[in-house]
Formats: sequence, structure tokens, C-alpha cells
Amino acid sequence: MTDMKGISRRSFLTGSAVLGGAAALAGLAGCSPAPKDTSMAETGSATEEDWLGEAPALTEADCDNVVDADVVVIGSAVAGSLSAFGALENGAKVVMLERNKIFHYGGNQGSFLNSEFQKQSGKPTYDPKEIVYHIVGNTANRCDIRQWRVWADRSGELVDTLIEKVLTPAGIPFTCSPAPDEPELWLNRVFDINVVLGDPTKDNYKEFLSGMHAYLADNGADIRYNTKAEVLVQDEAGRVTGVIATAEDGSRTLFKAAKGVIVCTGSYAGNAAMVKKFQQEKVAKLLEEGNVYTMYMDTEDLSSAEPMDDGIGHRMMCWAGAEMEGGPHGFLGWPNGGHIGCPNLEVDQAGRRYMNEALFPVNQVQQVVSAASMPSGAFTWEISSTEDRLMPCFIGIDPNVLDAIAKSGTGVYQADTLEELAELIDVDPATFTATIERYNEMCEKGVDEDFMKSSEYLIPVKNPPFYAFNEKWVFVCSIAGVHTNDKFQVLNADHEVIPGLFAAGNTVGRRFGYAYESSGMGMSNSQAMVAGYVAGETAASS
Repeated sequence: MTDMKGISRRSFLTGSAVLGGAAALAGLAGCSPAPKDTSMAETGSATEEDWLGEAPALTEADCDNVVDADVVVIGSAVAGSLSAFGALENGAKVVMLERNKIFHYGGNQGSFLNSEFQKQSGKPTYDPKEIVYHIVGNTANRCDIRQWRVWADRSGELVDTLIEKVLTPAGIPFTCSPAPDEPELWLNRVFDINVVLGDPTKDNYKEFLSGMHAYLADNGADIRYNTKAEVLVQDEAGRVTGVIATAEDGSRTLFKAAKGVIVCTGSYAGNAAMVKKFQQEKVAKLLEEGNVYTMYMDTEDLSSAEPMDDGIGHRMMCWAGAEMEGGPHGFLGWPNGGHIGCPNLEVDQAGRRYMNEALFPVNQVQQVVSAASMPSGAFTWEISSTEDRLMPCFIGIDPNVLDAIAKSGTGVYQADTLEELAELIDVDPATFTATIERYNEMCEKGVDEDFMKSSEYLIPVKNPPFYAFNEKWVFVCSIAGVHTNDKFQVLNADHEVIPGLFAAGNTVGRRFGYAYESSGMGMSNSQAMVAGYVAGETAASS
């Protein structure tokens, strides 16, 4: 196995839908995520059994400095930057805290509804109810429909505002990306609502967020990097009135928030105790082993020792009286090998087919996790042959380099017979060949009698050489958090507003179901933007 040094998923996905380099596939197909420090943050006390722990006993008397603001935003990535933007645009004095030297950035897409830019670009206009109902169905009604109504109502207006005030003046490119041309491939309708902010051939969200930070600073926001939030401050009535944070030099500052604090600290998937608490045991183990939260980020941006996904924001809000949504929680992930998003035959480690393979990668999560949770191990296999090179794919592989990759020992195996291939991947040959025979029979019939995959994707595994791709699952982030209302005010256990406390992004609960929502591309980022803006707007107006 090799790690992902020298190749990020962002660079892997840019360019065309078919990869042209052996090194690129080798880096991803055989990647082993770098070891992460999953110990609890120094902030507060907690154990593996007690994910929450106790809040640090800090008061104003323990602080070296006091800073007054209207709105304090904790976290400066997508949700945090848009929270600061929303507050600033509505007249608030804003402080934004970032515990590292740079914001976290990830993903490269975003979905917005019925913006003027999209209309002028010839994109369709959608009925918001149609898309929101689709999202609710995809999440098995686990999401809060009010949050998605707000996204549907406000996202188009927001992206137009960003284009006018931030992107165009800064010379940051933006475009409507094309709609998927293989919608059936994903067993899910993907609406044509994607807008890419920044240059899609580069780290576009880094470019976009750099522009956001410059805009915020130029318009009066006080951005404090390398400043770690420790604990929220509340008055006797329970209103959140500020946050105590520690700077890089060890000095503490009380940041007073006359109107509110917005918590935008992202995922908790790097916190082993939280993952164990809110996930099934086997899934928790997979999450811990396959955490790649920073996989989009450049190496030079990761030199800070501060973690980015330790759940400190969730814990701070719960110390202040917030309640986490019920479990098991959702997460975003995909297979890290093979033809990503390609509906080739998939088998578990016993050699049995286990799913309809025509799923968008992030929607495969429940099926793959179930199969990978078997006692025999934590990965599955994608099986293909020469015919499969013509299969429609989300991410394909140039056939001219496939043989070289198979010889490189990076999670791709090649054999001239199915029996040989079974031996190479340590799968029972009898079970494996029986699975292939059954699959080929259905391909000849043109009907998937077992998992109902569309006939156009039923391509038999017949002609050598045969290939097996190690499909070990990787996890990008948790997508669960505390309860809020549709103004992203945080709620307590009685679902009453905690005055002065707001949340946006991956700290917000009931955005998704058990898996990521893919009615549009980049739904998490775009929903986080809208939630952040609305939270900032609401806080500034309170």
C-alpha cells in the first residue's frame, strides 16, 4: 500500500472523466490515510467513555485581553466565512476565530437554486418544492425540511451576491458546470444546479475562501488566525455572551459578543470518543481507520499541529445546553480505489455480490459499510474485465495504463483466469466463480434479477485479463450536529432557543440522513454557505 503523498483527491478529480496517469491511480487506489491524532483535544476533559467531558473552568479573570464585538464566529471555512459575511453585510462588528494558520477547505462543487447567473447561463428554473421533496425522500425524512426550504429560498440570491461583491471584483472565476450525462448511473436524480466558485482546475475552494477572507478583512472583520476557542461564556440567564480563546503565544482573550456567537468548527470524525458514541461499533472502527478530512488540502497548509475535526464546537455548544441529534449519525465517504462511480461488479470478501453498483459513490456508503463490516475485513472488491473499459464512469481509468498499475502492487490485481484472480485477492474461488457465472447469465439476459441494475450497465466479466480493485472505504467528515431552528439558532434539550448561540455547517444537526445528500453536487458546502449567511444575518439583527 502507498499513502497519498504527492497527490490530493482534488488534483485527481480535475481534468477529464478518465484518468491518464498510472501514478494518479496508484496513489488513490492503494492509499492508506495518514495516521491521525484521535486523542481528545486539550480543551476540556473527556475520556473514551465520556465523549463530552467537562467544560474548562475559565472566566474573564483568567484572560489577558478582552475584545468587544457584535458577532463572534468560531471557524473560518465555508460556513464560518459566510457567517461573517452575513453578519458584516447587516452592519455587525465581526470577529472571526481560526485555530489554524489557514481555513479548512474541501470539495469543489456547490449547488444553488434559480440564481440570475444560472438563468443567464441557460440553466433550467426549478420548482423549489420539487427539489426539497426529493432531498427529504433521499434522507428517509431524517433531515429538517425547514433547513432545506431556507436553502431553496436563499441559495440563488446568495450566489448572485457573492458573484457581484466578492468574486467579480477579485477576479475569481465562476462557472456553471455541465449536468451529469449519466443520471441513471447514480440511481438518483441529480439536478442541474451546480455552480463552481473558483478555478475548477485548481484548489477552487481555497481560491474562493481566500477571496472571502480578503473581502471580510477589507470590510472591517477582525480575523484572528492561530486562535483556539476553548469555551463559550454565558450570563446568569443562560445567554451566550462570548467565547474564551487562546492565541498561539498562550495568551487568553475573552471575545465578547453583544449579539451572538456562531459555531462553525466542522466535522467531529477525528474524535474517537465521539465517533464511538454516535456510530455503530464496526462503522466507528472504519471511520477511525479511513479518516481523510484534509485530503483536499495542500501539504504546506497542514503544518499546524491543531486538528481540524475534533468536534470541539459540538462539545462547546453541548456544554452550553445544546443537544446533539439522535444517532447513528451520517457521514460522507466513498471508495478509494477502482473506477470511482463505475457500475462494475462488486463483491465482498467472501466473493459474493452485495449491491446494485449503479450508485453515485457517496450513496454507496451504507451498502459498502455493511459488506466491509464483516469479520473478514474492512474492504470489498471491484471486478472488471476488458469489456468494462467502455463502461460509463464518474472517474475512469485509461486502459493504456491499467496493466502497468496492476503490476505496481498498489491495490489493483490482474489475472488471466478467474480462479487465479480469486487466489490473488484471497477470496474463495468456488464462491467467486459462481458469483461471476450468475452475473454473466443476467448480463446475457439483459435483466438484473438480483439487484435490478439497469440493463445498459450489465456488461459481463468474460474476457481476460481480469482485474480486481481494492475498494477500501475512506471517510471525509461527519455530517451531524446539534439541533437548530430554521434561523440556525441552537436549541436546548426542550428545543427552545439558547439565546446568543448559532451554528452552521457540519456542526448543525438534521441536515442529512445516514449518508450524504446528492440531489446536487456539493450540497454540503452550499447548504453550509446559506446556513452561515442566515445565521450571521439573524445574529446581526438581534
